[in-house]
Amino acid sequence: FVDDPVDRGGATKYGISLRFLVAEGKIDLDADGRADFDLDGDGDIDGADIRKLTRGDAKYLYHRCFWLRLNADALARPIGEMMFDQGVNGGLGAARRLLQLSINRCLARAAAARPNSIPDPLKVDRAIGDKTMAALAWVLAWPALGMPAIIDAYRTEVRLRYRAIVAANPSQKRFLNGWLARADKLGRD
Repeated sequence: FVDDPVDRGGATKYGISLRFLVAEGKIDLDADGRADFDLDGDGDIDGADIRKLTRGDAKYLYHRCFWLRLNADALARPIGEMMFDQGVNGGLGAARRLLQLSINRCLARAAAARPNSIPDPLKVDRAIGDKTMAALAWVLAWPALGMPAIIDAYRTEVRLRYRAIVAANPSQKRFLNGWLARADKLGRD
């Protein structure tokens, strides 16, 4: 359990922030009329509920709210895992946006070598649809790029995102070194 006043997510346990739990924890899968993540049963979701969160609760939330929503199983390894990491860290839209930016970075690299034989750059719309999947397949199949290029491009885009967060909000600078280390680990087993 951590409650760092500078952390914009608020109180956090097992990486699940209070802000996230308030938004996602109101589900009532057992139909008992009570939010499933009102763990202390007092009618609201607050810091006391974060404190009561178990590892099993966190795993369930990660799987339901991130892995499944990103359709990570449909992506070649380790792309799904990288997107999952960034979905947890920055939101689902950010993870999708980072993938599209990474694909475009790879396409630009390919265009320098063969400008007439590559797909058009993607519209960065945070939607992983047919065009994004086709462009990703092209990058993965092109011998000069492949998985190493997409992993490197994703790490680069993540680093740029973290630096932009700090530029926009200097109070977050204390987290930058840890974030950059996190970016460097993406795509590694």
